[in-house]
Amino acid sequence: MHFSPASSQHPSVPHLRQVLRIDPIWSAYALADLRADLLPFCRWSVAGDGLALVYTGLQPPILLTIGPAEDVAAALAQAAAPVASAPGTISLPEEVYLSVRHEHLPAVERWYDVQIRRVMVRMALGQEVTLAPVEQPLTRLVPADVPAIEALIALGGPYAPDGFAPYQVEDGFFYGVEADASDGAGGLAAVGGTHILNFEEGVAAIGNVYTRADCRGKGYARAITSEIVAQLRAAGLPTIVLNVNNENTIARNLYDSLGFVEHCSFVEGSVKRSANDSE
Repeated sequence: MHFSPASSQHPSVPHLRQVLRIDPIWSAYALADLRADLLPFCRWSVAGDGLALVYTGLQPPILLTIGPAEDVAAALAQAAAPVASAPGTISLPEEVYLSVRHEHLPAVERWYDVQIRRVMVRMALGQEVTLAPVEQPLTRLVPADVPAIEALIALGGPYAPDGFAPYQVEDGFFYGVEADASDGAGGLAAVGGTHILNFEEGVAAIGNVYTRADCRGKGYARAITSEIVAQLRAAGLPTIVLNVNNENTIARNLYDSLGFVEHCSFVEGSVKRSANDSE
């Protein structure tokens, strides 16, 4: 069975939501993708309580796996099996960006050459946690600020964001700190925002938090993250998550201090179909 093309009228959407709700923190991005404007970019295969979901709105497409390992293996096998009589569907893409739990790697490695990957941590903020405003002048960023955001992130570094897309600025909440005289060069000194949110599902993901190297240690990331959380709480979103590289101890310590709690670790990275897959 190939992946089912998604639409709000698709008969399996309620089942999809049911599977995602088993672990809403791990499934937060996928729950957010159930928005009417994003759902058409989703393809999925469900087997029991296992799910393989491909989001094609980014390139390469993102492959997310959820559920018991044996059910995930069955879902991937379904997606990889050719079905010529299923117009409008797709099989497993030749290249994907993985977002998978460690226990799902053996199933994924049946179809993809998983060589280069990084270990990430999914963190979530307890619904009872509220963050006090931080005394730091912040600027609410708008689409006109996209070039400045891209220029800042392009400065790079070992943990520079790689998931920024211009539509995210208009879609959610983005804040920045303008460099002052003590920061040397002008322009944005720090930035952060939401990767994705879904008001109906009550989920949001924070991301793209980045501070210029010469401006670090001044609390900019703390101020930006706190303001984003405040806005999400005011909007009534109970589930707030973020991802952080397992080796980024500075960021981990920051999010720990703000009340985020580790939910699980997972693997991400761009991979291609194995030449010896078991299709």
